[in-house]
Amino acid sequence: MSSMTEASAPHKELQARVQRCVTSWQEHLARQSATLQAAVNQHSITTAARVVSGSAPQPAFDLALAPEEIKARLANVPVFTVVNGKEEFVLVTGEQAEKRQLGLFFFNEADAQALVATMKASDAAQGRAARVLPTSLASVYDFALTPRASTGLEGVTFRFVPEPGEVAAALQLYNAAGVSAGGFMGVPLFQAEGLTVMSEGKRCTPLFFSKADLDVALGTAAGQKHEEMLGLTRQRAEEARKDVQRIRDEVASAGEDKAAKAAAERQLKPALEAQARYQARTAQLEDKKVKVPRVDLGSLEEVLGRMEADARGEWADVLFIPSGTMMVTGKKKGR
Repeated sequence: MSSMTEASAPHKELQARVQRCVTSWQEHLARQSATLQAAVNQHSITTAARVVSGSAPQPAFDLALAPEEIKARLANVPVFTVVNGKEEFVLVTGEQAEKRQLGLFFFNEADAQALVATMKASDAAQGRAARVLPTSLASVYDFALTPRASTGLEGVTFRFVPEPGEVAAALQLYNAAGVSAGGFMGVPLFQAEGLTVMSEGKRCTPLFFSKADLDVALGTAAGQKHEEMLGLTRQRAEEARKDVQRIRDEVASAGEDKAAKAAAERQLKPALEAQARYQARTAQLEDKKVKVPRVDLGSLEEVLGRMEADARGEWADVLFIPSGTMMVTGKKKGR
């Protein structure tokens, strides 16, 4: 088995840059950015296999993304494979007539553990030596770039095994859009229209391996913005109520001073109108359901292919969000 080496110094620098973008994106969600606020006013689903909107102006670069740049963006995504006691890939036999040998990379550790359990049930000796090896998508990508002849694995086909729940989520998006599909080719990636942030003067476009994580991100950002608007409107409604009460007190205290009384009464009508407007707006916001942006669906394989062929920098802003990221973040914030 080819060893999955540690990142070089330039690679680590790129990883750090990507991590700063992750941090910036999380802070951006907490601030309810104007970009996401604009997207909240739209609600639809598309199943076209595009992940970054082509309508926005993009920077131009002379060369396609270098492998080190791609690996830096993949470094924080965990994947799992199964190895034997000699640290060699455990291969399975494909279902096709040619019975190809397959090496599998899982995005869900439980699925990899299930393969180990199957091996133990069918071959106790081989199963005892088998174990799950955690690694990163960057290491897998690096391994994929290594010539097979130098790994001793000629003729072996390596495949990603996506999380079944994410495949189901992708098919649900297809069904919601009226697209008939019996399956999904590749590893699903989910993106929300308009969900982009700036970090160190550069745009980041988060692509989620988990639909649930995307839903949490959108629900958090959109819900917080709605609550912010509702809170501000309630505050203004209360200020208008106090203003009306103040004017009424001035009318009552004017007594026989007709001029003072008339001046106060002239202020009363516009104050009552303002109060009514804010009360009505508050009621609308309390009844209004929070809308979420459009969800776009693509695949990891397609995105990687586009990044490798990208000569214009249109895919240079991609930020991969590992499954479970938002769930962990949510738990930390709730402590």
